[in-house]
Amino acid sequence: MTLEVGDKVPAFKGVTDKGPISAKDLKGSNAVIYFYPKDDTPGCTIEACAFRDNLPKFTKMNAKVFGVSKDDLKSHEKFTRKFELPFTLISDNDGSICESFGTWVEKTNYGKTYMGIERATYLVDADGVIRHIWRKVKAAGHAEEVLAEVKKLK
Repeated sequence: MTLEVGDKVPAFKGVTDKGPISAKDLKGSNAVIYFYPKDDTPGCTIEACAFRDNLPKFTKMNAKVFGVSKDDLKSHEKFTRKFELPFTLISDNDGSICESFGTWVEKTNYGKTYMGIERATYLVDADGVIRHIWRKVKAAGHAEEVLAEVKKLK
């Protein structure tokens, strides 16, 4: 399934350190949902810390930030503590959220093919409509790109 700008955010259920979360919990504020491969790895740390550093600007524009990976809650809690991440990380242990957003993809590294999470970000408005999609994201500078698009939402 490939999501497009203008589509409704897919129904999903995940878990966070604060309990369960679903697509319904996003209503009423803009949401940045970013998918990343693995906690505490170089690119993922760069991306998470950039969202952390820009969070006051996102908050000022009524935008919440959510990171999603297949890491378990224990890993998320360690990653959050280590880098003082003030936003919610969603654990997608069974991969269903990645599947519904189309970020569980075939990847190739050094000639080896495997399934993994594509680094991607979705900007969802307060009505649950996808307003922007970034695929094959490069971690450096990405949070600032997303912030520029959030500013365009009314």
